[in-house]
Amino acid sequence: MARSKKRDQAFTLIELLVVIAIIAILAAMLLPALASAKEKGKRAACKNNLHQCLLAIHMYANDFQDKVPSGREDQGLWHAIRISNVGWTNLVQYSGNEKILDCPNISFNTNVLNRYNAAYGFLIGYQYLGDAVPLNTPNFSYPWNSPKKTTEPGTNTILADANHWANADGLQIVPHKVSGPIIVNGNSFIYGVAGRTPAMLGGVGGNVGYLDGSVIWKKMNQMRTNQASSYVYYYGNW
Repeated sequence: MARSKKRDQAFTLIELLVVIAIIAILAAMLLPALASAKEKGKRAACKNNLHQCLLAIHMYANDFQDKVPSGREDQGLWHAIRISNVGWTNLVQYSGNEKILDCPNISFNTNVLNRYNAAYGFLIGYQYLGDAVPLNTPNFSYPWNSPKKTTEPGTNTILADANHWANADGLQIVPHKVSGPIIVNGNSFIYGVAGRTPAMLGGVGGNVGYLDGSVIWKKMNQMRTNQASSYVYYYGNW
């Protein structure tokens, strides 16, 4: 009789499958919510990092006649996602933080991509907009003000998340989707179909840092599309 009672209390195969199915359904419902919560935490960390970088910019400017660190590459041109060796070193030294120019959602797989190039400088995890060089075209001017001194209007944008893309080589950077960044093989600097914007790839917005030290989150539809280099075909949102 004891054996029969024990057998009656065991799970049947169907019951076990039902329990597994319920667990799978619950997991499918919870995982997106967990991913979204993690992404919100990364956005907060990104905002804090931008605040630190803005402080470093002002500390540097205090020692150099109010001039902001230049965003120009080692060759003298400008690309928002690169900065010269000197510029990178200065911001790291003034902040004491080697990750000061890296959004927490940006990943560099150094086996695939070398961050440092002797001809240009360092790839960074944001778009740096200080002391930009206009496109090498007669009578061209950017539709935004590139700050050169901290005494300029505080509403000038100097840093922004790297919502960045190209119309020629297919470069795409999308740091903030609903559930996180786009990363391929451990790298945020990816290549796909030319002209695909971060918004097309699911980007929802980014943090933007201003010369007065403030940082705000902007949705993608609140951002403008801007020329983001001295070269012809690179664009960014801020």
